[in-house]
Amino acid sequence: MSTTLAPKQRLGCRTSTSAQPQSTDPSTATPLTYFRGRVALAAILRGLGIGPGDEVVVQAFTCVAVPEGVMATGAKPVYADIAADSFNIDPESLARAITPATRAVVAQHTFGMPAEMPRIMEIANHAGLPVVEDCCHDMGTTIDGQPIGSFGVASFNSFEWGKPVVAGLGGEAVVSDAELRRRLEAEYANYTFPSRKKQLQLELQYAAFGVLYRPQWYWQVRSAFHQLGRLGAVAGNFRSAEESQEVSPEFSLRMSQRMTRRAIKGQQQLADIRQYSRKITNAYRQAIDSQCVQHPSLPAAPDTYFARYPLRVADKPRLLAEARRQRIELAEWYRTVIHPLEGDELRAVGYEPGSCPQAERRAGEIVSLPTHRRTPDDFPHRAAELLNQH
Repeated sequence: MSTTLAPKQRLGCRTSTSAQPQSTDPSTATPLTYFRGRVALAAILRGLGIGPGDEVVVQAFTCVAVPEGVMATGAKPVYADIAADSFNIDPESLARAITPATRAVVAQHTFGMPAEMPRIMEIANHAGLPVVEDCCHDMGTTIDGQPIGSFGVASFNSFEWGKPVVAGLGGEAVVSDAELRRRLEAEYANYTFPSRKKQLQLELQYAAFGVLYRPQWYWQVRSAFHQLGRLGAVAGNFRSAEESQEVSPEFSLRMSQRMTRRAIKGQQQLADIRQYSRKITNAYRQAIDSQCVQHPSLPAAPDTYFARYPLRVADKPRLLAEARRQRIELAEWYRTVIHPLEGDELRAVGYEPGSCPQAERRAGEIVSLPTHRRTPDDFPHRAAELLNQH
């Protein structure tokens, strides 16, 4: 796939008022939808002229989809640690990760909790680097009234299972920089729709999940999904580290038209989704009270919305086993520092074990609870019974 931007050319380097890029209102623009969120990320990076020999700083404590999106351009992901009291990138670790080869920064808003965007933008601006925001967990959180996703030159979303809006499969690039938007639109003509066979598979998969997925059936559906994914019967969420080193044909695909319409309709319901998430989150915070369980710290502004509600726990493996026995949805991700990779697989995506100790520590202690609208009103009390005995 060709690119329309010369290598090393950067957009969005906001080092002075005169350097501010011309922006456009992404809410009025035609959606640029892609086969997955990672495909949207790769498209944005290519639009920024990023390719072989370049580096992109991402956080550890993420899933393999993010480095895979970087590697699809030929660039190298470089990992910064997360903050000691957070699930998001540590700005000081970010500053140390920047080298002369760095061409962009990806700021992730994990579980919907906002990263420290003012400080991240200050560091990136000083280095002359564009920032791309990972908003795959975002439900409309703001920082001092400014929506996350609007700080950098662009953001990307995902519509897979476990995300705030579920369309079955797909992702979206939301571009605030007008020149970058023009470059992505010009390149978009090279992307094609999935084959009819693939679209049928995805529609059947979406229908099956719609019928089967409930918090009380989480463990059974999860096991079946993983087994079918290994057999190639369903489109899985992750590829192996070895597979991630080769650019998948998926990186030339758009999102199907049916799923794009579904995603747009779902985004129109975000106000109701946020309201329900807030209700369930408040119930968790009131009901769960254990010395072995740590709630996330919330910023002063009351506008953080959780795509999932994260908890730091002791003896994570035992707790997950008990949750499975009691049929209580309790997700383990991120199970590893680059979920779900382990051991030498981490090195295959450029991560050196031991280099980000906070992220590795968090992966060993994090679990998360559902906040979506299929979560029954009595579920927080069931979860609290389990966690308060932990």
